[in-house]
Amino acid sequence: MINAKTLTKLQYFDILRAASSFCISGIAQSKMLSVLPADSFEQAQKLLDETRQAYDLFQYETSFDLSVDDVAETCALARVGSCLSMKQLLQIMRTLRTSRNLQTALFVDYGVDISLLQAKAYALYVDKRLEDDIDFAILSDEEMNDKASEELFAIRKRIKAINADIKQKLQSYTKNSEISKYLQDTIVTVRADRYVIPVKQEFKGNVPGIVHDQSATGATLFVEPLAIVQLNNALREAVLEEKAEIQRILQAFTDRISPVADRIALAADTVSDLDVIFAKVKYALENKCTLPQLNDKGIVRLKKARHPLLDKNKVVPISVKLGDDYDVVVITGPNTGGKTVTLKTVGLLCAMAMSGLFVPCAEDSATSFFDDILCDIGDEQSIEQNLSTFSGHISNLRDILNVCGAGHLVLVDEVGAGTEPNEGSALALAITDYLRRSGAKCVLTTHYGALKEYSLATPRVENASMEFDLQTLAPTYRLILGVPGSSNAIAIASKLGLRQDVIEFAKQNVSQEKLSFERVLQNADEIRKEYEQKLNDVAEQYKQLQAEKERTAKLNGSLQKEREKLLADSREDAKRIVIKAKEEAAALVNEIKEILSKDSVSDKDLFAARNTAKRLNDIKTENDEDGDEVIFTGDKADFSKLKVGDKLYSKKLGVQVRVIAIKGRSRITVRCGGITTEVTSDDLYQSVAEPNPSKQRNYVGSRAKTQVNARSFGNELNIIGQTVDDAIMAVDEFIDSAVLAGLTQIWIIHGMGTGKLRAGLHEHFRHHPNIAEFRLGGYGEGGSGVTVVKLK
Repeated sequence: MINAKTLTKLQYFDILRAASSFCISGIAQSKMLSVLPADSFEQAQKLLDETRQAYDLFQYETSFDLSVDDVAETCALARVGSCLSMKQLLQIMRTLRTSRNLQTALFVDYGVDISLLQAKAYALYVDKRLEDDIDFAILSDEEMNDKASEELFAIRKRIKAINADIKQKLQSYTKNSEISKYLQDTIVTVRADRYVIPVKQEFKGNVPGIVHDQSATGATLFVEPLAIVQLNNALREAVLEEKAEIQRILQAFTDRISPVADRIALAADTVSDLDVIFAKVKYALENKCTLPQLNDKGIVRLKKARHPLLDKNKVVPISVKLGDDYDVVVITGPNTGGKTVTLKTVGLLCAMAMSGLFVPCAEDSATSFFDDILCDIGDEQSIEQNLSTFSGHISNLRDILNVCGAGHLVLVDEVGAGTEPNEGSALALAITDYLRRSGAKCVLTTHYGALKEYSLATPRVENASMEFDLQTLAPTYRLILGVPGSSNAIAIASKLGLRQDVIEFAKQNVSQEKLSFERVLQNADEIRKEYEQKLNDVAEQYKQLQAEKERTAKLNGSLQKEREKLLADSREDAKRIVIKAKEEAAALVNEIKEILSKDSVSDKDLFAARNTAKRLNDIKTENDEDGDEVIFTGDKADFSKLKVGDKLYSKKLGVQVRVIAIKGRSRITVRCGGITTEVTSDDLYQSVAEPNPSKQRNYVGSRAKTQVNARSFGNELNIIGQTVDDAIMAVDEFIDSAVLAGLTQIWIIHGMGTGKLRAGLHEHFRHHPNIAEFRLGGYGEGGSGVTVVKLK
């Protein structure tokens, strides 16, 4: 249990006050103000999970009715049968309504896990009939519906009738010229719950009746005429009957509530619990807080953390690590540089997470559950206890050292301060070493150089510093881990206008060792800033590259869609051409059949049939064309990676081409079939060939016809007589087809001849991406006139 004194120093209760403003009901506000960090890791994790589920739910629904009255006392009265008032019944009714609406809302399937909230919803008591009956019968805190019961309706109807009779008779007095001259005023009023008229004192004998009151001056008597005494009596009896019936109705409601009073009280308590959870979510959203990863290993990893009470738009975020590679962090740096705020931020955010509150830091931050947080922060001077600042500081440290150990977080501001520097430094060193050995996780602040050196030389202890701008001589409030800081006291004093001769004398009295150490620290800090700037530049460049990558991906996506549309349109066109061709062919076949079906076929008929057959042979569709369908992918070819032999798409020619020679960006020689031409690099795009495996190909060179000798798929290619360039082109196309067909070995027949063709092919094969190895043919394979190629 973290004691209240520590929580007060960490300003934890200020956080609760801020969060309580988001509660709907007064009960929830009181509960929020009394929230304390959990006593166990499991309970702390459950509290965070409840807030996380409510946070997830808030993405879909935010209009929950959480208004509820404090009905604990009312339910206690009902439990013992003490008749409830109309106001109390309305509180019960509102509790029942809120419970019902909330339970209904929490059992809607939002597509997110809200099991912990639903578990609480089971405790919400629902009685729709009782709720509706109270709502109908009770109109306000002091008014009951006429139709709350048949008897009440009848009584009030009788009361209205009696009132009407009384007013009618009294008005006959005020309007009667003989009687009205005795009246002080022609009005009807009420005294002691009975209707009366104001009679002048001197004429009281002229209006027979009962005197119920007189005016302050005694000049007016309020007289109940004898003629309406019976009517007033009847009215009084009816009013008493009305009160009795109202009391009976209230008691009937109380009797219905009594058996379930505990369940209604529990429902109100549960609604307020849910109100607290949702208030935590609203606080998190308002203050840009995130869910921390909670552990019980003492590991704290806060990324871009902010003290929640500081202006989130102005405060400089800090990043702190503790418990992974080191157990003690020693923070140094100038006064007013943010050391104490950093100390409080670490402790406060851990306490918040242990209470189920999100914390103001970046995603993926981690906090730890601690059995206790022990701190010595601020001035502990006490006049009553005759303690100086140093004495108060040491008293706190005494109590901390007596109990600290594994599972504790210790926060000490200016350890060992307030006394003679040499002794204070030695004391601070001894305290820090004891804390390290105790197993506690510690964050300490100091100005002592000995502690900086200790941190550099001791395992599991890390230096940190509050950054200081030596140019402006002002703190930046940034925490830098791994680097000890300098107090810069003399530099700050100089900036604040202290006499220069005093400053110079102070510099002379600082030891050379300390000055040297401070210079080393300053140089290290300058190097750190330089590399940090470089890292920031790299990060910015990476960010720009990522943005460009995303933009390119979107562009490629658009081009891909356009390509697919073009392909679909092309296929439709091809389909139409095929259908048209088939229709034309069918018509020509019918013509031939018609000619040949004649009993006597003349030479003229045979000539016509041959002519028709020729027309039929000339019909071509896209399916008759040799070669693969070339698809334009939309990615422009990279000139720096361009090489001879690449197959690309020429936008200018509208076909796939092969690169023959590269003489520059604007002079790239390409070949398509028997056509050779020059294009620019901007005209070339990546392409993909979609093969038509249903066809057997004939590869035609410029000097001799070559063909695939197929068994299942042709695995031999005869290129005898071709030039080296033509042979390479034919072989590459053959290899592509072989790879697509799944062949692993092919035979290239090039003949013996001069050996020039074989040498050119072998040089090409050495760099071919699809060839694993090659060799000359063996006995029975064609010898040196054949090359056997194994494909990858």
